[in-house]
Amino acid sequence: MKPGIVLILALLGLGCRSPLTQVALRKGEPALGLTVDVEDHSRRLSHLWSATGEADSPAARRAALERHRQAFEAELRTEATSRGLRLDPAAPLQLHLTLTSLGEVRTKYIAWGILSGVAWGVGTGLLVHNTRLAVGLGLYEFVEESAFWIGGSMLMGRWSSPAVVEARLCSPGSDKPLWEETYHVLWARRELAALPREEQGRREQQLQASLRKIRSNLFEDLERIPDFPHGRTTPAPTSALAPTLASGATP
Repeated sequence: MKPGIVLILALLGLGCRSPLTQVALRKGEPALGLTVDVEDHSRRLSHLWSATGEADSPAARRAALERHRQAFEAELRTEATSRGLRLDPAAPLQLHLTLTSLGEVRTKYIAWGILSGVAWGVGTGLLVHNTRLAVGLGLYEFVEESAFWIGGSMLMGRWSSPAVVEARLCSPGSDKPLWEETYHVLWARRELAALPREEQGRREQQLQASLRKIRSNLFEDLERIPDFPHGRTTPAPTSALAPTLASGATP
């Protein structure tokens, strides 16, 4: 299997899961510390937000990413409360979440995909000790992989709502996470269908739906930890910033 295909399968979430059963909350203290960060990675404002009427600039993209981060964190906190989990900055377990990709395929993944294909072509030629074949395959793979990754990323940014969140559960004073996972979503059909039809076409709502799906998967994993509270008392709202998102306000 070519390296580029392997990489895109990895981006779709075919990763190894850490054994949650090895992590346990202290009985009687269902508490977690929570931090949510976002990496500044966006190339186009339209990948993050519907028409805003403002110029596409690094500052506007950072503001849109921060708005998504705030909405994601607010829903996480509401969900935790509804499940009887206390969020405490001084808790013995700390949950760190990072939004590493939102609305588009990151440039570094595109570069890795292209380079992996070129390396495969060159390596194949060198393996049979044929320099001309190595150069020819390398050039062919560069053209093919560039078309695949650049064209594919453009289509993905336009016709899907990709989101990637890295999660780490840590104990203060320990350098190694107790548990870590990366969540990938391309399209959250069920979560988006729960919104009014007129909102389903808005880019910000599509991305929040993807983050909502990640939130659900995250709590399903956390509930596999011994002594984690399972009973939900009240349903979490669609979005803590729903009025802002629905109104189409600029980030």
